[in-house]
Amino acid sequence: MGKTRLISICALLALLSACATPIPIDNLSYKGVSTVKTDKTARIVVTSNGAGSSRSTYLMPVAGTYIAMDVKGKEPFGAKDQQEFSQSLRKELVRLGVVKSTTVDENATADMAATINIDRVHLNGDYQEYKVDITMILNGGSSSFQKQYHITSTEKDSLWEKLNTNGAEAREKLAHLMLERLIPDLEAYALAMARQ
Repeated sequence: MGKTRLISICALLALLSACATPIPIDNLSYKGVSTVKTDKTARIVVTSNGAGSSRSTYLMPVAGTYIAMDVKGKEPFGAKDQQEFSQSLRKELVRLGVVKSTTVDENATADMAATINIDRVHLNGDYQEYKVDITMILNGGSSSFQKQYHITSTEKDSLWEKLNTNGAEAREKLAHLMLERLIPDLEAYALAMARQ
């Protein structure tokens, strides 16, 4: 009976690790230092092709043993999360001085246009790990810039941190890593435009 109780408790704890109060990601701060200051304006649009998946496993008791069951869930890092991230990115670019102002209006005129497409998102619910593929296209300078990024929310975590992260924390870690990857390329492009 003791082994069954231990397995049940472990399964319950694994399921509870996914339950958490959402942490807003619309007011994140970039942890790096910006040396680029421009008076340019930017139009920043975050889009998604809607390809996302979520997977987790749990143990189901069957005839005195446990069988691992695979569960597919809702789309991870959906439209609401993407818009919150877009708000953080725009706020940070203005706060750092990389651009003077930003807009999301696709019809507005701006010196620089950044289209950030979230190509694919996968959430592994076993230990709350997001994997995201992003394509960023920058226009407005003498030439356009395009780069693809593959970001994993647990890439800086130890095994203990991976196992001790809930869904809301994993989402926040992903958004911070996205800022860390995108802002340096946005800075470099804005600097190249300022020198023209």
